[in-house]
Amino acid sequence: MTHVLPALALLFILNGTFAQAATLPATNDSASREVPPAPEEGGPRNWRVATLTGSLNLRASPSTTATILARYAPNTLLDNLGCLAAEGRAWCDVQALGGGPRGYVAAEFLQPARAPHGAISRGPDDSAQRAGNGDFDATGRLRCHRAGAPGDWCAFGVARSGGGYTTVVVETLDGRSQGIYFRMGRAIGTATSQVYHPEFRAEREGDTTVIYLDNDRYEIPDAIVLGG
Repeated sequence: MTHVLPALALLFILNGTFAQAATLPATNDSASREVPPAPEEGGPRNWRVATLTGSLNLRASPSTTATILARYAPNTLLDNLGCLAAEGRAWCDVQALGGGPRGYVAAEFLQPARAPHGAISRGPDDSAQRAGNGDFDATGRLRCHRAGAPGDWCAFGVARSGGGYTTVVVETLDGRSQGIYFRMGRAIGTATSQVYHPEFRAEREGDTTVIYLDNDRYEIPDAIVLGG
């Protein structure tokens, strides 16, 4: 699932607790009550739902009696939006990577997620801000194609903040500059403006992410997203 992120001012136009299975009681030791740091405090950018029996409940507030908004299967990737202490345990404010309802889960059922290169990405993601300032790690050209027309090459700039957190700005086939956001190496959405709201779709073809903006196709190799 993808979601559209807020528009950026580009120079170029850029709960929860585990639905505890009957076999898994809640833990109450000091480790479970320790509040993990947010990315802004050096914490991981993403969580992974630990392997367990059953599913993890996303709740509307940090309480075992709060409304259940969703259930996460083991290994689901979540955004770390900050954690707090409540009811004698740590709870984390989360949202599924790529979008979905936002709520709280119990921290003892989470582990820091590893990025595509195997490391745990920590700290805030500044790739969109850097891209908006034209501070690119690399520039070049990538394959692009409009339905019914010959293939072409489109200019791009890429700003990376590690762990597959990347903003790619593409000069589109109609002459616009379009920001495309990646998290953990996955394409999750685009920058939008009041006048341009392209239909976004992402597919994988080998080591390339193919982005569709309306009917136009842009091929972004993993080397652009991850570097190296």
